[in-house]
Amino acid sequence: MSDITLRNVCKSYDKEHYAVKDFNLDIHDGEFVIFVGPSGCGKSTTLRMIAGLEEITGGELWIDKQLCNYIEPKDRDLSMVFQNYALYPQMTVYDNMAFALQIRKVPKQEINQKVHEAAAILGIEQLLKRRPGQLSGGQKQRVAIGSAIMRRPKAFLMDEPLSNLDAKLRAQMRVELADLHKRLGTTTIYVTHDQTEAMTLGTRIVVMKDGFIRQADTPSAIYEDPADLFVAGFIGSPSMNFMEGTIHKNGEGADFVLASGQKLEIPKQKAEIMVERYHNKKVILGIRPEHFSEKFKKENANLSADRCGLTGTIVVKEMLGAESIFYLKERSALEFSARLSVETQGRPGDELRLYVDMNRVHFFDTKTEKNIFYHGGQQ
Repeated sequence: MSDITLRNVCKSYDKEHYAVKDFNLDIHDGEFVIFVGPSGCGKSTTLRMIAGLEEITGGELWIDKQLCNYIEPKDRDLSMVFQNYALYPQMTVYDNMAFALQIRKVPKQEINQKVHEAAAILGIEQLLKRRPGQLSGGQKQRVAIGSAIMRRPKAFLMDEPLSNLDAKLRAQMRVELADLHKRLGTTTIYVTHDQTEAMTLGTRIVVMKDGFIRQADTPSAIYEDPADLFVAGFIGSPSMNFMEGTIHKNGEGADFVLASGQKLEIPKQKAEIMVERYHNKKVILGIRPEHFSEKFKKENANLSADRCGLTGTIVVKEMLGAESIFYLKERSALEFSARLSVETQGRPGDELRLYVDMNRVHFFDTKTEKNIFYHGGQQ
């Protein structure tokens, strides 16, 4: 197990184009850190620089207080699990798992013990005599993970290891990976574009875009307190609703006013700041789909029911068993989604009045796209 530190790490292919820029992160011993973001954001490149498979253009990589920029990959004591399993097709499962120890001249008895221990942890003891061609995708991935854990490395590096599996298998493997991390306690860095994997597996999430870290924090902190518009929209399914409107002073309080004229009252603890900084100016309001409801909730008792709801026309209704997702169009043609109980009535074309939990919404600056009330976080 180990600590991994990246200081101002950059990766450029020429003087103008950076795949990763000014990447700073401390990964603590035993953490399960997720790099998440859209394609091309630099997450896999960063992982490959840690592994030694990509040269670091600038900055420093430290593993257990040792500068590793120029240390060969084989000498970093890291195990990598790839998307494509990386198994030798001519070898049995046993030999695939044993190979890394065999080339290090580890005694046969010790290898045999470690293979069977790893196979037992992953539930693949009955597969040891088979070849990769005889395995399912999920079984191949377990073997690949088994090969990685054989040496008990300082850290596991995983590059989208579940992306080739179907939805059901992915869900099953997420549970198994979480359990494996709990049992082994090995520092793990995991790359994915799947936010469900990020939210369910990680002790900490690093959200990336265009080679930069946009936010690094716990899953709950990123969900409840996103640093900016990109993070807020990327994390969450369905994604957060964004609505542009104007801040108007209303007596001692303030309203967020949409182009259609519909108003949402801003809670008192935020109203003073909004009036001071944004009176008669546009801001972006962010509302998660689950923060809509059919009834005015007591949490908003300090607000006016008349100025705490939005009326929209139902465009699509998705029935998802225990709940329904409504896609609606506001009077100004603004589209938004709401996660409601399965009992909620309404068909496409019907008008629906929904109340907003105004204590849970977010406000973003239109120019900087920063969360106006961001509480900060860790990096």
